[in-house]
Amino acid sequence: MLKLSKKTDYAIILLTHLGEADDPVSAQEVAKHYQLPYPMVANILKQLVSSGLIESIRGQLGGYVLARSADEINLSEIIQVTDSPFNLVECADGDCLCKVHQNCPTRRPLMALHHKIRQFVEGTTLAAVIGDAQLNNL
Repeated sequence: MLKLSKKTDYAIILLTHLGEADDPVSAQEVAKHYQLPYPMVANILKQLVSSGLIESIRGQLGGYVLARSADEINLSEIIQVTDSPFNLVECADGDCLCKVHQNCPTRRPLMALHHKIRQFVEGTTLAAVIGDAQLNNL
């Protein structure tokens, strides 16, 4: 089954929260709000800072904020920061070819699916995720 890692899932949740917030958000605040383990939240936020997706603001009123507008961040970027590159099948990366690649009956349809998933995650912005989250909260 295709499945995002827990780390990626949490990163999308954290980024959505930051995108909805008007002020910087602390790691403790967001961990408590979603009942997530603080050490994992802190680790993910650190990774997101290193990647340039968010910024850390020091001080009493500090916390984390998006480094760019939510409509400039796509799901593909988030997945690449928190997970390994997405490949539906081994042959999708082009470097690794299995033993049956020349006669593989499933390569074409699976590569087509791989490309559609990749288009979706590249075309879906954090702003769209935030919009969907806000619709669900109405």
